This record gives sequence, structure tokens and C-alpha cells, in this order.
Amino acid sequence: MGPIKEVGFSISVNDYLITLEGLPSAKVNDVVISELGERAIVNSLEGNYLQALLLESRHPKPGEMFYLDDGGIKLPLCDGLLGRTVNPLGAPIDGKAPLPKDRQKLELDVVALGIAERELITDQLSTGFTVVDTLLPIAKGQRELIIGDARSGKSTFLLDIIINQKGKNVICVYGAVGKSEIGIKRFAAAISQAGASEYTTILAATSSSPTPLITIAPSVAFSVAEYFCSKGRDVLLILDDLGVHARYLREIALISKQIPGRESYPGGIFHAHSHLMERAGRFKGNNGASITLLPVIENDLENFTNLIPTNLMSQTDGHLLFSSNLRAQGQYPAIEWDRSVTRVGRQTQPNLLKTLGSRVRALLAEYQELKRYITFEAEISGDSQLKIKQAEMVLEVLRQENEEALEPKIQATLLATIFTRFMNDKTPQSLHLNKRKIIKALRSDPVLTQIVETEKDSLEHLIERLDSNSDILLKAMPNQ
Repeated sequence: MGPIKEVGFSISVNDYLITLEGLPSAKVNDVVISELGERAIVNSLEGNYLQALLLESRHPKPGEMFYLDDGGIKLPLCDGLLGRTVNPLGAPIDGKAPLPKDRQKLELDVVALGIAERELITDQLSTGFTVVDTLLPIAKGQRELIIGDARSGKSTFLLDIIINQKGKNVICVYGAVGKSEIGIKRFAAAISQAGASEYTTILAATSSSPTPLITIAPSVAFSVAEYFCSKGRDVLLILDDLGVHARYLREIALISKQIPGRESYPGGIFHAHSHLMERAGRFKGNNGASITLLPVIENDLENFTNLIPTNLMSQTDGHLLFSSNLRAQGQYPAIEWDRSVTRVGRQTQPNLLKTLGSRVRALLAEYQELKRYITFEAEISGDSQLKIKQAEMVLEVLRQENEEALEPKIQATLLATIFTRFMNDKTPQSLHLNKRKIIKALRSDPVLTQIVETEKDSLEHLIERLDSNSDILLKAMPNQ
């Protein structure tokens, strides 16, 4: 005679929501399984009944028998996940070979580690983009919200950041929440084509997946990130996007007849996201390994008063604002630097980059003021004209092409070049035409390479050394 098992029976089925009677020891987030193998996750307990959300496509009929599934949700947490695209249940969706059968049970409601288990964030995450690494730096272990309009280049930016981690000993986990299947396939193909598969895992719940499966995708993606972090690896985790995730949580809350809150979202929506965010950081015990989180939300930039964007902003360490207007003007990445914030990243920058970033921000702020005078055709001094030209050159440097990654040393030296005497008689147009030549010279010329390597010096010393070697720059940027 086998062991005695608790049994429950479905008494009603409403789409993916089933009401069960029995299973007295069941808890929220436990997994139950039917006689035919359909799994569901317990959502709420009400007296002698419980509500569960189906993770499978088939809907059971009233009267079907369910058992507690001791195995729960399992995933093969191993290096074999790298280069693969899997769903939150660990099933491959990339058409490749099956994953290893050895699987670990995942806890969906993980309590984030406390302050005693964390370390000071000291290292910068290099993105390859000058506007981010210099003006809006992201630290390893930081939570930086990516927010912007549709068609503002957010997805391309995220793809390039993953590609730019090549050779930097960073594991990338891309959590796709409610994305289209074709979009995920294109993203995975771009990752593979760029040679980034060896350090990237895609955890995807497509828009055709059952709603409950989509809602657990961010938590499962975090479990994957935490596995690699536990092995002493720095991890970049992208959750794209949490606005979609919130809408699915609202759908579940409404079908469950929960009392709706603001904008009809459930009352626990803030907790649902903050509970996730706190799992990022830099931790003790694993060589100071970190999880850097980039949550994404698509939102109209003219309206920040919506519940979910304001919630996410309050839970993160800053945000990068993407504008479709800037993208339409050819700016990439289309980040509104003056409306974006980073609260942690600057503490990880070398003094040279801090000083340079402050000078560039002050110059661009003054440029915004001077543009107003120009609008009214007011006369401006020669010094102001120089500042306008320098600001326009800075904007040209901040504009990059897709897959054009720049090392922080190159970014700093290229920006510092703008403040040299050599550039006083140059125009923004000539910089645009010769920017690639200057970057090539900074990377290849022995003298300039040595200048770039001395990044610990002050900004003024760097500018002086560039001026004293202006003959080399002149070859890359002749008078025009």
C-alpha cells in the first residue's frame, strides 16, 4: 500500500482560474497537479477552498482530482542554460536539444537578503555607451529602470548592452515577459549572430503562454540570475517589461474578484514588484558577485503619474528615459540625459570621469539656456559661441551607432578632446565626419594610446597632453 496523499477536487473552472476543495495543507505558491499532469499554482486560500492558476493550456473539468506536487517548479540550473531560450517551466522553446534532467526546485516567493548579507557597490558596469558610462553610470548591483515611449529604441539598446558585455565576465539573463514569439526569436538570433550566446540565457514567457505562466516569469528569471551569482559571477538581469507583467497581475486579480485598487490594479501590486527588485544587489560570500537589474516599462513620457511607472521609479536607483522624438531625429541611444537619473553609479567612477561628467552636464545645461537667447536672435559673446559649439560637439560624441561600443577610456578621451585648443577652430560638422578616424587614432596610435591609459590623472592634465599632441589629432581631423 502506497503512502497516503492529500486530494483535492476542482469544483469550478473559470478560464485559467480553478477553485479546489480539499488539500488542507496547501500554501500559497504551492504547485498542484491533476491526474492528467496539468500543473497549477495556488493563488489564495479561502476557508475550505483554494484558488489555483493553471500553468498549462488545457482546462480541467469540475470534479477532476488534484494532488500536491512536491517537485514544484523545477529548472536545470547549470551552465547548460547559457545560449538557450527556455520558458518558466524549464521547457526549451528554441528548437534545440533537451535540457539536462537534473533539475532544482525553485522558490517563487524568495525573501531578499538583508543588509548584513550585502556589500558596498564599488564597480561600474560598462555599457559601451558614452551618454550612460560618463553621464549616467550604472553600477554592478544597481537597479536602473529603463522607461520610454514605443519605438524609442529601448530593445535595440538592451540588445547592444548584452552584446557589449562580451569579454567582461558578466552573465546576462534576459527575462521576456509577454513578448511575441517572433520578437523573442529575432532577439535570440541577434544574440547568437553577435557571439553573445555563450554568456546569455533567455527566459521567455510569450504572449501566447497562459497568463499565470507569464506572471511567474520575472521570479524564475531572478532564480536563474541568483544561481549564476551564487557561483561568483556578476549577472546582468533584464526584465522586459514590468508594465506588461502588472497588467497580467491585474487581469488575475479581477478574474479572482479581488477588490480593485487604483487603476484597477490589485492592492499588492507594489509589494509584488518591490519584492522582486530587492533581490538585486552586490552580495557577500561569492567574491562580491552582483545582480544588476534593468527593469523595463513602456510608457508615455508626458505622463509619469500612472501607478506602475511611479511605483517602479520609487523602487529603483534611477532611471533612463528614452524618447521616440529623439530616436526619430537619429539620436541613439535616444536617452533624455537631463531627465534621467542615476543614484548609485557615480560612486563607482574614477575621479577623471566624475570631473568630466560634471563639466559636460554643466556645459549642456548652459547650452539649453543659450539656445533660448538664440531663438530671439539675441547677440551673444564669443565665449558663449564657443560653449554652444562645444555643446554641439558633445552631443555629437554622445550620438553612437548600433553595435558601436566604446571603452570608458576612449569615451573620456574623446570627450576631453572637445575642450582642447585644437578643437576651437573645428566645427561640429567636421567632428561628425571624422569621429571614426579620431576613435581609431585613440585606439591605435602609440602616443595617444599612452595618454588614454593615464586615466587616473586630472581632467586638466589630460586636456594639456592632448593639446601637446595635436599634430596626431590633426592627421585624423584635418582642417575643414
